[in-house]
Amino acid sequence: MEIRVYINGSEIPLKDKTLISGPGKYRAGRLLYFVLKALHQMPRLYGVTESDPIAGWKRNFETKFASILTSNLEPGKIRLEGTFKLDLEKFSISGKVNGGTIDVRVELNQIPDNVYPGLRGMVQVDSFYFSGLNRPRPFLVPGSKDGILAGFHRFLVLQTESASGVPKTLGIVSEYINSIVLPQGYSTELRGRRLTTDEKEGLFLDGEALYNVEPEMLSLLSLRLSLDMAQEGSVLIVEDPEAHLSQDSLKEVKIWLDRFKGPLILVTEDSSFGNRVIRF
Repeated sequence: MEIRVYINGSEIPLKDKTLISGPGKYRAGRLLYFVLKALHQMPRLYGVTESDPIAGWKRNFETKFASILTSNLEPGKIRLEGTFKLDLEKFSISGKVNGGTIDVRVELNQIPDNVYPGLRGMVQVDSFYFSGLNRPRPFLVPGSKDGILAGFHRFLVLQTESASGVPKTLGIVSEYINSIVLPQGYSTELRGRRLTTDEKEGLFLDGEALYNVEPEMLSLLSLRLSLDMAQEGSVLIVEDPEAHLSQDSLKEVKIWLDRFKGPLILVTEDSSFGNRVIRF
């Protein structure tokens, strides 16, 4: 089921590569990330008995979606402003985020037939709307990725799929660091230099702790790790992919990004990354 996404009234295609630019590009890109994250985290809604299952499901979805958005934004004091809409064919989700205030509305474009009352009807309605629903996982790579990687290199080797990660109070930092889960014994090579893990000390590049590594190599490593973590079909949102990179490094990064199998949103003023640009 195709998703059509609108941020502040502009559609952002979730196919291939799109650039977003302009003075409001960071807030637009982050609003896109958190809205898609809320959709990805939405649970099934069939555990509550309602006399009117259709109206009940709609109301429960609005409440839960707003609650998930709040839980992701509030701990880190992430302040976003803007409107959004997700057109999911059978129904659409629209809303407005203004600082700490979040408003969510659901419109049902299709209605299931012959719905039973009570719990049985709630299961029926929930199955109807979730059937075939595409909920891709979004990944956010902030513009300050190199500094974040240097500062949190020791934590990365402690993460597992079951770990809670760094606290959400760290805001965008936690969104980035918690998206990178390295397996035991992880290592990779980049430009003839080897990135390795030490269970107690963190990540090292040719035996050097990452906080001593030059910014250009840190930027390359942060992009490489993010691309490795983002599964095929995920939505990857990268802020300032050109930051701290030479022309040779830019060419290398563009090859990596072109190989990514999923929607790619680049938040940048550098038009050399592509010609499909949306301004905010």
